[in-house]
Amino acid sequence: MFDWIYTLEHIFFSLVVASLVFLYINKGQEELFRVLVVGLKQFPGVELIIGLVLHNEVTGFVQNTSLAKDKSKRSVPRVTLPQKGLSKEELQKEIADMKGKDFNPEEGNIFAYVYTVGSEHSNLQEVAFEEFQEKSGHSFEHDALVQEAFSAFLHENALNPMIFPSLRKMETEVVSMTAAMLNGTDDVVGFLTSGGTESNLMAVKAYKTRISKLFPHIKNPEIVAPVTIHPTIDKAADYFGLKVIHTPVGPDFRADVKAMEKAITPNTVLLCASAPQFCHGIVDPIPEISHLALTKGLPFHVDACFGGFMLPWVEKLGYAVPKFDFRNPGVTSMSADVHKYGYCVKGASVVLYKNNDYRKHQIYAYAEWPGGLYGSPSMAGTRPGGNIAAAWASLKILGEEGFKEITQKLMETTNTMKEGVRKIDGLKILGNPHMTCFAIGSTNPDIDIQAVADVMETKGGWKMERQQKPSSLHCSILPHHMPKADKFLDDLAESTKEVKNNKQLAKKGTAAMYGMIATIPDKAIISDFLVEFFSEVYK
Repeated sequence: MFDWIYTLEHIFFSLVVASLVFLYINKGQEELFRVLVVGLKQFPGVELIIGLVLHNEVTGFVQNTSLAKDKSKRSVPRVTLPQKGLSKEELQKEIADMKGKDFNPEEGNIFAYVYTVGSEHSNLQEVAFEEFQEKSGHSFEHDALVQEAFSAFLHENALNPMIFPSLRKMETEVVSMTAAMLNGTDDVVGFLTSGGTESNLMAVKAYKTRISKLFPHIKNPEIVAPVTIHPTIDKAADYFGLKVIHTPVGPDFRADVKAMEKAITPNTVLLCASAPQFCHGIVDPIPEISHLALTKGLPFHVDACFGGFMLPWVEKLGYAVPKFDFRNPGVTSMSADVHKYGYCVKGASVVLYKNNDYRKHQIYAYAEWPGGLYGSPSMAGTRPGGNIAAAWASLKILGEEGFKEITQKLMETTNTMKEGVRKIDGLKILGNPHMTCFAIGSTNPDIDIQAVADVMETKGGWKMERQQKPSSLHCSILPHHMPKADKFLDDLAESTKEVKNNKQLAKKGTAAMYGMIATIPDKAIISDFLVEFFSEVYK
């Protein structure tokens, strides 16, 4: 009897909680939800109900995005191998059909993910191909030559450096060129990886291994990093059993060095900072953190994945750039992506160490396998030769003159766009960006910047990069944005005006979702939402 009453109580309680969650999501009763959600999650059944609600919200959200435009294909059965292989023409048609539904980065409407110097296959809407080539200041031959280098090593594998010595030579030369560019001494060494994520993962792994050998008494190692550090550091910590202690940034969006110092404990094994951080394009105070690292006897990793192949040339052109690289004696490692502003194909990145005493801890070795002695310098076992060759080719093709030429034109375009944004009533540039990117925020409470992004996407065909804490839009500038800068500013001004005149836009679309996320006190719910989202879109 009492068991039934107990069960009914919990069913009733769970239904009440479910109703509150639906009430919050659908009617915006934020304060009620804020008070109840954290405490109520501990009761039986609540987690399950919230999970069901999240799943329902995710499926509804996905159905209202571009991912679900062709709803008829949602019910297609599992894809299997064709009984007979496709012909060349059939394959080309299928690829063309799929590519036709993608954003074309060469049209200059997206501000992340793709970093190129241009392609002769671009379909620019605003200017002819010849004018774009003239404005970008660089030959489109670059991509063709990089592709040629990639194809020359299409099936080669750099796992064993003895089998393909050409790949070993190209990798060591890419590492050497990158180290020189970042003012490393002859002792600086490193490896190529598949991208910035792997570079940062490998750096954290190396320090974890180093600490376990030198200081085995540290059982709960910690990393101290500003909140703007790239999530790949958190991802690495999650993978390898460390904890990231996040510290605040100042009003200039740079790491608060005093806060970092206060966060250091006997468990601290690594300091991290960015050059620049992706969010706002601002370089952390690397010299000050370098001094802190030396004072505390801690290694210091600088994540320059985003800016490693841009900041050196920005500085050489005379722009003010903080000393961000190996010129700081406390910097013990850096990461820099060749496939970003090194204009290489995905994926190629470099992780560098001050000397081999640090780098050797990245290498994994196993001597007991019946299949032979096994060693690997990175996360990947098989290491595609094409990526290594493409990275080598891209740097060799551009040279210092090519990098400076592109950088100069990109910085001119970036500054033009920043000044244009500042002239739009109600908008601002966050902080003082150091390179070819910036973040746009609102100065007017009547202008929801996420709603501005919605209008830009629905009416202007742009794909905006959304940020939070504070709410803003990120723009990375590349050659394909040069001919579109004026149109971007015109559309941004019109979209801002429309949002200001129609406050209901902030309660619709993605703007409403970001507004909801900002008010949820339990961020674990947001993480669960993201897990549900990825589960749904990759069905």
